Amino acid sequence: MKHTLLLLLILSTLSISAQDAVKDIENISNLEDAELYIEKSASKRNKLIAFNEEKHKSTLAQSLLAMPVGMTKTVPSQFKKTHYKVIDKSNDPHYRISYIYFDESKVDINDIYEMRKTILYKYENGVPFEDLAKRYSMDDNALRGGDSGWFKDNEMPIEIENEAANLAHSVGDIYTVSVEKDRGYYIILKTHRVTTIKEVYVLKIEEKL
Repeated sequence: MKHTLLLLLILSTLSISAQDAVKDIENISNLEDAELYIEKSASKRNKLIAFNEEKHKSTLAQSLLAMPVGMTKTVPSQFKKTHYKVIDKSNDPHYRISYIYFDESKVDINDIYEMRKTILYKYENGVPFEDLAKRYSMDDNALRGGDSGWFKDNEMPIEIENEAANLAHSVGDIYTVSVEKDRGYYIILKTHRVTTIKEVYVLKIEEKL
């Protein structure tokens, strides 16, 4: 109760000065408080950011990933100070695949089945999956050769996540998945093993000098 009242007091005084807000940030200790702080903040430059050890290789990101929860790092520049407070950390299984997607709402199901046969035949006869994805996939990631990038649970349709986590599939295996709820049909190439990836959630606050 005392913590909640203290946070509400902080939010009510955000407009006093950036410096006061930075001092008050010491009392923000979880993601819920951080999200509420951002929502009420007068500055759009204040943000909650996630850093991933596979995606983010900058010196700043590596430094934040190594810091314990609750610690703050300050980066000064000529006109401002930027404060980064580590709010939370996680180590979750991540998956990475390449896929070709068909949308039944735009293409007849019989045509989808025929295209899947054609694509599988071409792949088995040496055509790179990346080239096939660029030609056939109806997803935005077609330009990346079908690469999904790293994703974790609840970020893709459950049917895809279940197959991505299936240890019976080895890297290099190709298989099909249907997501009837979304009328989506996929050809999937397993490109990476399931990997535990460290992530850190950071509250970024800018203080003008």
